[in-house]
Amino acid sequence: MDIFGTALLGFFREQSDALIKVIRDDGWEDEHSPSLYFEREPFDFEKPALHLVDGPTVDVGCGAGRHIRWLGANGHKAFGLDCSTGAVEVCRAQGLDNVELFDVMSDGIPKIPFSVRNISLFGNNVGIGGTFDGSKALFKTLNDTCSAGGQLVLTGINVRETDNPQHIAYQEKNVAEGRRRGEMRIRISYRGEIGPEFQWFHPEADEIEELGSLTGWKVQKMERIGGFFWASLIRS
Repeated sequence: MDIFGTALLGFFREQSDALIKVIRDDGWEDEHSPSLYFEREPFDFEKPALHLVDGPTVDVGCGAGRHIRWLGANGHKAFGLDCSTGAVEVCRAQGLDNVELFDVMSDGIPKIPFSVRNISLFGNNVGIGGTFDGSKALFKTLNDTCSAGGQLVLTGINVRETDNPQHIAYQEKNVAEGRRRGEMRIRISYRGEIGPEFQWFHPEADEIEELGSLTGWKVQKMERIGGFFWASLIRS
């Protein structure tokens, strides 16, 4: 069930104002518009990382293709991967043919039509790993794919920067039970349909350094901007 892809298609085809709802396993809910995945310009906290991209790039979890569009417009070869059939359909409908339906957590990385100099994990897509150990496996796969001296650029959320008692309680429960603070179980809902529960992980900035050190990446630059952060890691 591709709820996320259905939402992207709904917005693209119909300009629907229906919202995507994220439902955490403790009952917390958040809503946002699918229009976010179609923005023509990068968000402010993404721009410093994007401007460090210096060549051919694979965008992992490309969604509706906003980053590969920006990279292409700025002179970089770009190739998008996503496990959502709807996301890939939306990309191709916009003329972004340089995308492939692929689950990097199941199959590694497919054959890319260029030597990979950069890999991007924007949209908090380190979370694809689901847990700290899953994200470690993801970082290892990406290291195996990138050329020597290549770069991994990513964005994340500063999960500790909250005064919401429900978030604080959820994080403290994680820590007490031996999980990482930013691990969670969520479902996606759109137009009354609810998808299956899956794991997601929001690593803290220092956990990005830890993940890198365990998988052959070294943090080159990192910056916190409000409730977000971005990082550039070099393949060692």
